[in-house]
Amino acid sequence: MDEHKQRGRRLIAKNSIFNLVGQILPMLAGLLTIPYIVRGLGTAQYGILSIATMLLGYFSIFDLGLSRATVKFVAENLSPEKIHKVPELVWTSLSLLVALGSLGGILAAIFVPVSVTHFFKMPPSLAGEARAALFILCASMPIMLGNDALRGVLEACQRFDLVNCVKVPASVLFYLVAALVIPLGVHVAGIVSLMVAIRLVSTFFYLNFCLRVIPGLRSNFRVSRASFGPLATFGGWIMVSNVTAPLFGYLERFMIASLLSVSMLTFYSAPYELVSKLLIFPMSIVPSLFPYFSYHGSKKSSEVSDVTSRAVKYLFLVLTPPAAVFIFFARDIMNLWLGPQFAAQSTLVLQLITMVFFLNAFAIIPFTSVQALGRPDLKAILDLLTIPVYIAVAWLLMRRAGIDGAALAKLLVTVSDGLFLYIFAFKLKAFSLRDCVSGPLFRAILASAGLFFAVFSLHSMHLKLLLAVPLLLLCFVIYAVAFWVFAVDHEDRITIFGLRERALALLNGRRAVAGAVPVTGNDAAD
Repeated sequence: MDEHKQRGRRLIAKNSIFNLVGQILPMLAGLLTIPYIVRGLGTAQYGILSIATMLLGYFSIFDLGLSRATVKFVAENLSPEKIHKVPELVWTSLSLLVALGSLGGILAAIFVPVSVTHFFKMPPSLAGEARAALFILCASMPIMLGNDALRGVLEACQRFDLVNCVKVPASVLFYLVAALVIPLGVHVAGIVSLMVAIRLVSTFFYLNFCLRVIPGLRSNFRVSRASFGPLATFGGWIMVSNVTAPLFGYLERFMIASLLSVSMLTFYSAPYELVSKLLIFPMSIVPSLFPYFSYHGSKKSSEVSDVTSRAVKYLFLVLTPPAAVFIFFARDIMNLWLGPQFAAQSTLVLQLITMVFFLNAFAIIPFTSVQALGRPDLKAILDLLTIPVYIAVAWLLMRRAGIDGAALAKLLVTVSDGLFLYIFAFKLKAFSLRDCVSGPLFRAILASAGLFFAVFSLHSMHLKLLLAVPLLLLCFVIYAVAFWVFAVDHEDRITIFGLRERALALLNGRRAVAGAVPVTGNDAAD
């Protein structure tokens, strides 16, 4: 494996680890502090804070896809002969997003009074607090969208070390600040103000890192009309997918609440939330893959195809063990976790939704490559065509099979979506079907199929828990060893050993932690 390719693979692996840690730490902070925050605020005020937090997370929908477009076009232009185009791309995108944020904030503020009095049900005594919190959020929208754009610039440069140096402390502080100021008498509006202040500070840090990573940003402050067209066109298709994604994510839950009952929604949502954590692994890989694919897509599609197959291979390694346990031991899990009633109502839901998230994890990879190679329209059009079909199928199956029908409908649309995405990736030469029937990926699929069969066999024996758990762990160990021997090839081992050597060097103090340095592409030295 040549040196450039080796650096690129090591970069993806290292950044995936950064992103995984960056997801886990805030999650742990939330688990520890949320019970205290709920008790301190009360259920009504915490409900308002939850709405504010949700809106804070969904502000990115209003960026018209420009943040994603920024990552793509900055990544594409990081080669030495094109890097002079990057400053005008960055400043054009940032200016547009700040303008959109200002306009969106004004429009959203108009609807705040109506939302508080007619849309949200809350005690009248909290209406003023809710209005203040929502007005603060509306005023902060330019900050939020600018924050996303600047973070995207660092992601395009593959500086996920810097991204997580800012994002992780900011995300953890969201929870810690709320827990610390509640005893001082600070209510929801004050907490939201502090959350916005944290995001503003993080924006300044992102800007400082961007100026250090791409020094040309300091001297070439220019908004380009020529850059607007590609950003707007690419971003427009991304926006379609950003709007349809929540529909696919939540539509069947609204249908359950309206067609069946809210109580049945609980039996559906509990296993759904449990198994949704499987996506933490692919969502740690994808942010690094998107700029990498964008950079290499126009140069050597074979590299995109090769990395796609390798990413899919390692998703099998990570996701097969938990998926097999959730599918074959679903009734035991629901019984131990939530009791016999949930075991009776939610076992099949857990099995079907596990398959949904298992397959969806693999669909995320071609979804990323298709967008990175400049065809976000394919996924957007597919979504627009699929939504009415999904609604009809979900309605029909829910009328016949209740929440099990809702889960089956979601599985069917996931299979269809994933199949089309792999076809798109194959047509764009971003995926090779040959890898599925020969080579390391094929051997990984065989090993995963063997583990599914082994877990199924253990479940069929109806063993007691004290005996089943050690045998399951033994199966996982054998699977990991088989995967290492048969599915990990020479190139992978070079990457893994290279990462190990660098980690040991850092631990032993033989290498200083790298600062923010200019980069010239997604093969830049790590």
